[in-house]
Amino acid sequence: MKFCPKCGAQNKDEAKFCVDCGTEIGNITVAEPQADTADSQSTGQKNKWIAPILNFIGGMLIYGLSGIGHALYLRLYKRAAIFGAIGFLLSAIFFVLFIFADSFALTAITTLIGIAFTLYAAYDAYKCSEAMNEGRELPALIGGIRPESLSTGMAVGVLVISLIVMIIAFGALASSIIINDISTASVTDKIISNDVTSSADNDSGLIIKITCPSEWSASFGDSEDSTTYQGTGDETIELSNTRYDVLAAAVQKTKANSDKLKVEIIKDGKVLDSDSTTKEYGVVTVSATL
Repeated sequence: MKFCPKCGAQNKDEAKFCVDCGTEIGNITVAEPQADTADSQSTGQKNKWIAPILNFIGGMLIYGLSGIGHALYLRLYKRAAIFGAIGFLLSAIFFVLFIFADSFALTAITTLIGIAFTLYAAYDAYKCSEAMNEGRELPALIGGIRPESLSTGMAVGVLVISLIVMIIAFGALASSIIINDISTASVTDKIISNDVTSSADNDSGLIIKITCPSEWSASFGDSEDSTTYQGTGDETIELSNTRYDVLAAAVQKTKANSDKLKVEIIKDGKVLDSDSTTKEYGVVTVSATL
């Protein structure tokens, strides 16, 4: 079936003109559904978390274990706890940075800092071993910190607090992934390209039709749940007929141009609400009670 680009009415595939308004629709072709569009977007959203997760694992294994030589070989447990705490805090900081600004430059910088910290821990272990063999006072860490002057409870407390901070950072990421999946993925909604659908049962369907030759960003749903989607060109979003009582959609052009953006909510072949704009970065908001 074809949808009229002007009034949204449904027409037969072979129709040359709209049965409701007479607009020519002979050049509109029926497209096969591309149900994997939303899935690919969701996959892309998940893939961007791989770098921070690997950074978390690397930080826990490398930074957190930088003081292991102090503890196992030299038996300098307080110094080992301080090195572990610094490593955990570095990992948490890098982890949060990856969430908000994942880039090659950030990866390179954090990797160099991690290597420098690990080498410094090895160098400190060597200097401590040398001082112990010669009967000298153990060297102070950067900033004049002397872990040996701390109580055992304080050293352990600093290590535990740092570990908790890193775990909280990881939990924040896990929550972000869950919330993102809920807001962007839906098993009952699917995106169909080229402003038409070949679904046989679409006569009783609910759709949001977006007509725009350029790039746009859409958000649609109700007061309890919403879904976001990025697209280019004309697209039709087919929704579950029983999922919504009230449906609202907001679509914005993401490029500064005078292209016409038109948004329609259509149910059972009838246009429930429609609006359009030609403004630069124009926004169209439509809603309907179903």
